[in-house]
Amino acid sequence: MEMTQLRCFIAVARERNFTRAAKACHMTQPSLSYQIGRLEEELGEALFIRKPKAVELSDSGKLLLESALRIVEEQEAVVSKFRMREQLLSGEVRLGIIPTMAPYLLPPLLQAFRQSYPKISLVVRESRTSQLVKEVVSGEIEFAIVSDVEASSLKKYSLHLARLFEEALLLAVPNAHPLCGVTDLSVRHLQDQELILLSEGNCLRDQTEQLCSRRGDENALVCEQLPTQLSLVAAGLGVAVVPEMAVRESRGSDLEYLSFSGQPPRRMIGFLKKRGGKLSLAAQEFVIRLRRRVDGVV
Repeated sequence: MEMTQLRCFIAVARERNFTRAAKACHMTQPSLSYQIGRLEEELGEALFIRKPKAVELSDSGKLLLESALRIVEEQEAVVSKFRMREQLLSGEVRLGIIPTMAPYLLPPLLQAFRQSYPKISLVVRESRTSQLVKEVVSGEIEFAIVSDVEASSLKKYSLHLARLFEEALLLAVPNAHPLCGVTDLSVRHLQDQELILLSEGNCLRDQTEQLCSRRGDENALVCEQLPTQLSLVAAGLGVAVVPEMAVRESRGSDLEYLSFSGQPPRRMIGFLKKRGGKLSLAAQEFVIRLRRRVDGVV
């Protein structure tokens, strides 16, 4: 019993006509009839009842049909898996990610992906959300991991933002800072504090200013990178609102990370792509691993 025979048998059962079945199988009618004849000979029973204008399944044909459909479906599934595996032996994943997430989320993810698919090229663009939106729209990157995208931009550029996870925002202060003894820390405690902010255009800065209801603070110390921000806090130059994932990687004796009481502020980390756009197979596999990782980490 061969797969070709089973496919021919299924086609005749569906079409109830040898001519139409032969056309569906892209072969001549004599060739199809030969395959059906070989199958019937091997099983020792007639699978069809031949009539002048159509054919019908015999009792033996009905018995075979369910098994034939299952066998062909399983064979196609196996072939599909190996074709995908073959296509994943080469290719490229082009993604973007915000700087306040990149060093904490990507390294173990990229390492594991590279081990599984060493011939797939990984191109990572680390930039602010506004720039990553432009690059997703232009096709320079397939998708981006971002924190906040305005609804107007999603609609204007026909983008889709899917939630990956949420993380708490904490307050980084120097060791032994007066706020360390506050048991009900809230945003009102930040009104008289020297804030250390990231530069304009960074989503974490926007979230901090929204949280503290302070915009355009001329006295705030501004820097470009989160590690620099934490170093400035450790030096006693101010306090900073920082994401929880960064804290896991940055704990040290010079800093304390304080949780806000009540309902602590959080930020959403999302997956951004073109609405209706289909990712490459390599990118699809990467996103599957990304989701598995964040489900395990967060």
